[in-house]
Amino acid sequence: MKNPSSTRLLWILALLALVGAALLVYDTQRLKSGVETAWQGRTMGTTYEIKLAGMRLNGDELLRIQKRVRDELVAVNAAMSTYIPDSEISRFNRQPAGMPLAISERFQDVIERSFEVFGSTDGVFDPTLGVLIDLWGFGAGSAPGAPVPTEEEIADSLDNMGFDHIRLTPEGLIKEMEGLEINLSAIAKGYGADRVADLLAEEGFRNIYVEIGGDLVCRGVNPNGIPWRIGIEVPEPGAERTAMRVLSLHNRTLATSGDYRNFQEQKGQRRHHILDPRTGRSVDHRLASVSVLAADCMTADALATALYVMGSEEGMAWLENHPDVDALFIDRGADGFTLTATTGFEEALIAFP
Repeated sequence: MKNPSSTRLLWILALLALVGAALLVYDTQRLKSGVETAWQGRTMGTTYEIKLAGMRLNGDELLRIQKRVRDELVAVNAAMSTYIPDSEISRFNRQPAGMPLAISERFQDVIERSFEVFGSTDGVFDPTLGVLIDLWGFGAGSAPGAPVPTEEEIADSLDNMGFDHIRLTPEGLIKEMEGLEINLSAIAKGYGADRVADLLAEEGFRNIYVEIGGDLVCRGVNPNGIPWRIGIEVPEPGAERTAMRVLSLHNRTLATSGDYRNFQEQKGQRRHHILDPRTGRSVDHRLASVSVLAADCMTADALATALYVMGSEEGMAWLENHPDVDALFIDRGADGFTLTATTGFEEALIAFP
């Protein structure tokens, strides 16, 4: 004879299964109908955009989520913005050599990943370019219309950099020589996008789009129930934001580096913000942009800078030994652009010649 309690439990479990199935159907219908919640804002000197597919939030719940996102971005900025005098990174840059600075979890996350990318790229990604970035007129300490640095100034700056002169100890972060300054602009936006996406996932959202200054995290599907569709821009200075290719993104992240947005012109010569730590100068080659796919946006962001510095030939050779990363290189040529991509990136493109 069956236990009445067991029978009731079976009925309850069956009912819950039916309710769950009904909710799944309802969620799918809402996705197909194009329902989403979206908003924009500003952070880290640029813009951000959030989309939650299959979900329409309003009132107090939307305000609560938006506040959580803003608070997280403020915290990331407070750790790593060189434009905030009392940020952790600004205090570290003023810290005497040999004296540890206790740092937050966020700052430590980025420093630890920076060590990994610095090592895997043989120093091509180097966050200790702070003084050089200011010298070339692209940093918080730059003077408007700064002159082209002299050979001596560049050489002196190169003598005072190198991420291998940074140590992370139980007491805090330590620099081993005076004059060394960190700049994390090539990795912090990607980290911010990761943090926001994780926050939204903790809130129970599954279909998430987070974009900060062009760095993207895409999870789940878009409002039409298919992978998120992302455009790869034509990398031309002054051009309208036109998509050259369209990418299908599902549970991956994307970051792009190029010379066509952040640059300066003086006396007919153009210089851009991506510096080669091996020379101390703006990278000078045919590469217009590189777009990187990786499991997390912090890594994609850092590698987009490193692969841009390498160029398409050296970059593709590096990628052969790193199958967990995919990239698209867009080079300038006499007859237009030439595209070179890893197999994984080609497979993610909706159209590729």
